[in-house]
Amino acid sequence: MVVIEISIDLKLIISFYLLFILGANNVANAIGTAYASRATTYKNLLILFSVCVIIGSLFAKNVGNTVNSLSSDALMALIISALVMTLSTYKKVPISLHTTIICSLIGLSFKSSNLAIFGEILLSWILSPIIAVIIAYVLYLAYEKIEIPILKKITMIKYLLLISAGVVAFNLGSNDLPTVLGTFTTSQIIYIIGAIFLCLGAYLYGNRVSETLSMITNLSVTSAFIAQLSGGLAVTIFTALGMPVSTTQAIIGGILGVGLTKGIKTVRWKVLKNIIFWWIIAPTIALIAGFIINRMIE
Repeated sequence: MVVIEISIDLKLIISFYLLFILGANNVANAIGTAYASRATTYKNLLILFSVCVIIGSLFAKNVGNTVNSLSSDALMALIISALVMTLSTYKKVPISLHTTIICSLIGLSFKSSNLAIFGEILLSWILSPIIAVIIAYVLYLAYEKIEIPILKKITMIKYLLLISAGVVAFNLGSNDLPTVLGTFTTSQIIYIIGAIFLCLGAYLYGNRVSETLSMITNLSVTSAFIAQLSGGLAVTIFTALGMPVSTTQAIIGGILGVGLTKGIKTVRWKVLKNIIFWWIIAPTIALIAGFIINRMIE
């Protein structure tokens, strides 16, 4: 009985730490574009972020149930994910928590039933940034054709950018957060407490990764809004389907889509290639680490 209680405590401690790192790493998904375009102060953006994350955590059970069905050794999966996320945050690279934690779970429990679910999740990981690119590209071209005085456009877009930042922050609470906590619980109270830790990470260390996100391409208030909205819409679609997709990849897909409307040369491919490299290497490390640990235990 004592061993079980210690295990549960360790899961909580590590998952709350992981959510703290998630806040530091993934706050850029929600407010990075608004920060890059200087829509408002960073302090105001953090307040907006926190409110929307906590509200999002109230709608986290759908994704939490999906992740919970994969869980085998949740404690070890959380440890692996925490180490990988800490490394990427230190490197100032915005990576996907979803890919890291899901791959660690698959590695720790390598069986055909899990691989079937993993196949569906993997497809959603591939499709979500592609959908975000397409949405951003189409929306930006459509917006350019709207005839509204430029000053009126900018004022309107500033407010819309803040709304879209709120949507993405909501998705962090409703999709990313239960990807962590769903490994061992579907408790609503735990989800709310986890949301608080996520916000703390954003407040204390979030500006580091936000700077990296702003380097992919030059963002005006308008292009930042379109990128943000496109990523948020893509994630919302997959959240409704119960699929734990990457907010990070969707937002960057949106930024890329906007950049492509201005020409290929406007995209800083070196920065983007470094981010994509970490998108591949981080879940691969998690998968291999989980698989090796699983073999050692057996």
